[in-house]
Amino acid sequence: MLFQTLDKLKRQSILIAILMMALGVVMLICPESYVNTLVVTVGYGMIIFAIVEMLEFIVSKKALIHYIVFTGALFIGILGVFILIYNQDLMKALGWLFGFVLVQDGMFSLVNALLFVRRSNRKGWWIMIVLAIVLMALGVLIFLNPWWDSPTLLAKIIGGALLFSAFVSALRLIWVWPFRNGKESAEDASEQ
Repeated sequence: MLFQTLDKLKRQSILIAILMMALGVVMLICPESYVNTLVVTVGYGMIIFAIVEMLEFIVSKKALIHYIVFTGALFIGILGVFILIYNQDLMKALGWLFGFVLVQDGMFSLVNALLFVRRSNRKGWWIMIVLAIVLMALGVLIFLNPWWDSPTLLAKIIGGALLFSAFVSALRLIWVWPFRNGKESAEDASEQ
């Protein structure tokens, strides 16, 4: 059971790392004239993501985590609609969007650090907790950012923070898998 959960977490970490790295690179190299189009595209992407997560909630087993993901997806969908409606305040919307994404990814990393990385029997597991807290602090800083007047600077800061998020996701991928010490639980042994 534990290894099935870790396999799912591994796939999610790979996907998050690739997505954050791609978004970070796009934000770093995006010229100022294309920031408007980028934000509208992100708004549509948020709506599509929210719809996919809501449909996944309908077919899920309705555990507590599914309700939490559904609530987050609903919030992301509403935020995507607001981005499309109020696109004259694109820089504020961009700061709110990526601030929320980074805080959510930091909380996800913190929970995984406490649940899985600590149990992986690796030295320095607490570094993942520190990195998750730094990631959440970056998200709050971008959410409340003082760079709203300069779209290029804000895009570069968000791009750098997203690359840091990809780095944290890659470390989570490496640190989450436990060492095999020959002492598997009866539950894990019975499933093999």
